Amino acid sequence: MTEQNLFKTGAKIIERFEENNYEGYFVGGAVRDFTLGRDVSDVDITTNALPDEIENLFEKTIDVGKEHGTIIVLMDDIPFEVTTYRVEGEYTDHRRPDNVYFTQHLTEDLSRRDFTINAMAMTSAMELYDPHNGIKDLNNKLINTVGIAKERFDEDALRMLRAVRFMSQLDFELSLDAQKAIKEHAAALDYVAVERITAELEKLYRGINVKSAKEMIAQTGLLKYMPFFKHIDRDRYVNSAAESLGQEAAVHIYKDSGLKEHLSKLKLSNRQKAEIKASLQVIGALTEQTNEKLIAYRFETDILNSVNDIIRLNELLDTEHIELLEKAVSAQPDLILKNRSDLDINGNSLMSGLNARGGPWLRECLDMIEQEVLLGNLINNEAEIINWVKSHVKNEDGNIVFTDGR
Repeated sequence: MTEQNLFKTGAKIIERFEENNYEGYFVGGAVRDFTLGRDVSDVDITTNALPDEIENLFEKTIDVGKEHGTIIVLMDDIPFEVTTYRVEGEYTDHRRPDNVYFTQHLTEDLSRRDFTINAMAMTSAMELYDPHNGIKDLNNKLINTVGIAKERFDEDALRMLRAVRFMSQLDFELSLDAQKAIKEHAAALDYVAVERITAELEKLYRGINVKSAKEMIAQTGLLKYMPFFKHIDRDRYVNSAAESLGQEAAVHIYKDSGLKEHLSKLKLSNRQKAEIKASLQVIGALTEQTNEKLIAYRFETDILNSVNDIIRLNELLDTEHIELLEKAVSAQPDLILKNRSDLDINGNSLMSGLNARGGPWLRECLDMIEQEVLLGNLINNEAEIINWVKSHVKNEDGNIVFTDGR
């Protein structure tokens, strides 16, 4: 759905509130990004209607956090997060408010938000309500907290990392007050769940000015309290470059293999961990001058391209290794095999052809066959393969012993 249709559909929700003597506004990131001319993919709405009243006004709703005032309203089958105006109690754990209270005043709701650029509201007619001068900070490309910076960061320590993430996403500067407050409160990041930290870092690395954000992380001392990264020298961290969190981790593990034991602290997904492992294996294969066809076969194109980025951004390897990687990428479309199932032989036919019992030799033999076929040294034909294997093994009463070629 286009951005225009998103707001047009969301306006129906606001209009229904107004028809029933309630208020309703677009709020948060959608307002910020619309004002900046950035793409808007989802739209949130805030209202003075209580959660029960929201549910009564709309036919299709989903309770996703009623106790905190949040209801999903489905309008024309599009989900909109609708939240009652609220204020928050004390934050005794630097992570979440002890209590949430509903209010009838939009100004009070906007005052409890993190940054001025996120504390703007907009009517269904696209008119801004901006009590904290967010539009001024947008124009000046500045990340500023709502109210006193140290109080906002003391409430929720993750806001410090969010501030730096917005620097990267929007290519903005961080206000001097915010910088000073982060330096004073950086240690409070220890109170934040690792999953929340990792989620912010993933967004940071998808931004347009990652370098500036990383410099701020080091400068303010946040680096000392970030899982995995706390074990990396400040200069080495600042001087590395990456286009994803996984790439960043791979670069540092390549430079210091001892960091591998700390990777689990980031609580990455299995896919991310597999990508990091594969990236390091590719770099290892390049340094060992492994044949380009074998590299092309063993690793996905996305991994090879990612490694290309890592090498290029960090000047990790020599020209000859970069050329080998480029050859591997070029070789992928024309590989004789795409996977092992393309081999014209399998374990059963191999045992039958050799009149041999199964055992550890079988996997090793299939690995050898696979490699020789890929390199063009062996025709992918069952009879040819059997004859080739017979010339490389001895059959001792059904047990296979390799003679050479391993």
